[in-house]
Amino acid sequence: MAASSNKTLENQTFGIICVMGAPGAGKGTLCTHLAERFNLVHYSIGDNLRTWMRENSDTPLALRIQSKLDNQGFLSSEDLNPFLFHAVKKAKNSGQSNAAGIMFDGYPRCIEQLESFDTESAREELCLAASNDFHDVARSVPDVVLFFDVTRQNARVRYLGRARDANDSEDKFDKRYAEFEAETLPVVERYKQKGILISVDANGTKERTAEVLMKALEGSMIWQRAVIMNSLE
Repeated sequence: MAASSNKTLENQTFGIICVMGAPGAGKGTLCTHLAERFNLVHYSIGDNLRTWMRENSDTPLALRIQSKLDNQGFLSSEDLNPFLFHAVKKAKNSGQSNAAGIMFDGYPRCIEQLESFDTESAREELCLAASNDFHDVARSVPDVVLFFDVTRQNARVRYLGRARDANDSEDKFDKRYAEFEAETLPVVERYKQKGILISVDANGTKERTAEVLMKALEGSMIWQRAVIMNSLE
């Protein structure tokens, strides 16, 4: 019985979506909209790391997370991937929401994270089914990447307007945006070259951006394969 259950899990289709954008791009708000519309799990990397850190404040990993939050930089895939793997397994095993997939909000942020995620060992850890198009071909991870494109000025205004605490300052924004340009934009370009990137103009109001987003997704075959088809199975 256990073997049969594991086999079912391994063959289960489940969309892996990465969501990227500058600090202040509105990723969280748009992810909430998509989660409700398409029955997706929204996993905010930053929020979940902060929660874990508060609950495990005396551990070496919590200190490393706090250091990255205070001084910029990224967690290594060795530290971060276990959180992602656990989130996927939890979503697939919940048995309640029957989610079509999961959105990783704010990931990946650098090339090292990108390269560590799309590996054979990662696919085995996630128990991912084969490609929808070629069932004997190894599946690329993620299935689709959403990039919310916003100007620096709009990002800055939003970032400072939503400030969570005293650390969300103008100086912190400048450092994070510089880091985004240097480390994250090359990741966006890599996904563009792979043909799995959906870029959305996020400079409008929440309502307008949601409209633009939905129109882009309706016309995207990669989104249809990764999310819509999974929700129908």
